[in-house]
Amino acid sequence: MFGLSKPIAIGLAALALLLVISGLIYGSIREIRSMVDDATANAKALADQTWTAKIERANAEANQKIADQAKAVIEIQADAADRVNAASQQLEELRKRNAHLPDGSAIGLSRGRVGLLRD
Repeated sequence: MFGLSKPIAIGLAALALLLVISGLIYGSIREIRSMVDDATANAKALADQTWTAKIERANAEANQKIADQAKAVIEIQADAADRVNAASQQLEELRKRNAHLPDGSAIGLSRGRVGLLRD
C-alpha cells in the first residue's frame, strides 16, 4: 500500500466505513423528518379543511334560521298591522254609528246605544 501499517490501514478503512454509514443514517433521518413534516402539514391542512367546512355549514344553518325568523317576524308584524287596522276601522264605525243616534247629550244608555254594544 502507501507505506501505512496494517493497523492504520484497517483504522482508516473502518473510519471511512463509519463515515459512509453515518452519512447514510443522517440522510435517512433527514428523509424521515421530511416525511413526518409533510405528513404533519397534510394532516393539519385536512383538519383545517374539515373544520372550515363544518363552520361554513353551521354558519349557513344559522343564517337560514335567522332568515326564517326574520320572515316570521315580518308575517307577524303584517298580521298585527292588519288586526290593528281592522280594530281601528271597527272603532271608527262604532263612533260614526253612535254619533248618528238621536239624543247624543242624554244621560245613560238608550236602546240604540245598547244595541251598539253588542257589535
